[in-house]
Amino acid sequence: MAHKYSEMHGHLRRLDRVWLDPAIFFVTACTRNRKVILASEQVTEILIDEWQNAQRHGWHVGRYVIMPDHVHLFCAPDPNARS
Repeated sequence: MAHKYSEMHGHLRRLDRVWLDPAIFFVTACTRNRKVILASEQVTEILIDEWQNAQRHGWHVGRYVIMPDHVHLFCAPDPNARS
């Protein structure tokens, strides 16, 4: 049985926020005009390399999914990082 909200809007409503300390963020980022540019091996390697080295900018990147026109990832600020 479909949720009434999904019938009206075509998708489920967002879940309530959960506040953790330290914070963990779920991020979705889309390419401009949903252009398919993330499917190349070169772009994928660049993204993974940057996420693996995100600590140099005070962030930790956890699990991620790279789709042809968008990405999903979990990230958290490093509480010990200098601003």
